[in-house]
Amino acid sequence: MAEPAQEKFIKEVIKIIDRWSFEQCASCEDGTMVSIEGMLDFKCNKCGKTMNPINYLVEIAKIVFNLREKVEKK
Repeated sequence: MAEPAQEKFIKEVIKIIDRWSFEQCASCEDGTMVSIEGMLDFKCNKCGKTMNPINYLVEIAKIVFNLREKVEKK
C-alpha cells in the first residue's frame, strides 16, 4: 500500500471515529445528532438519518472495502 493511500485511509477512519465521539452524523458534514423522543437512537438534524453505533461501523467498513478494492486493482 502506498504511503498516500495509507494516510488517506487513516484520515477517513479518524474522521468517522471523531464524528462518533462528538455525536455528529456519519453520513453528512456538519450534521449534529438530536435525540428521538422515547428512543435510544439519534437523528441527524441536517439529513434526517437515524444514527446508532452500527451506522458508524458501516461507514468505517465502507472505507476499508474501498481501500481493499484499490489495492487489489494494483
